[in-house]
Amino acid sequence: MAFVKGMVQVGGKTYRIVRLGRGRYEVIRILDDARVGTFATEPKLQVTSNQIDPALVGEIARSALMGGKLSWVGRLFSQKR
Repeated sequence: MAFVKGMVQVGGKTYRIVRLGRGRYEVIRILDDARVGTFATEPKLQVTSNQIDPALVGEIARSALMGGKLSWVGRLFSQKR
């Protein structure tokens, strides 16, 4: 069952964060209600997207974490760039 965790704004656009399962989230762009990517937080941040740049999905994930939208508290920032 999916749960809406909240909204975040990145790059002037608003995205809805939906929890798909433990440590798994979907990103939906509010402007056109398009599913633009997913990310997982376990064991470390993993992003997937065919719609937008995966780096942008990573920024959305970071914004969601910093805004308290995720229920996961781990090593999101420990990934190498």
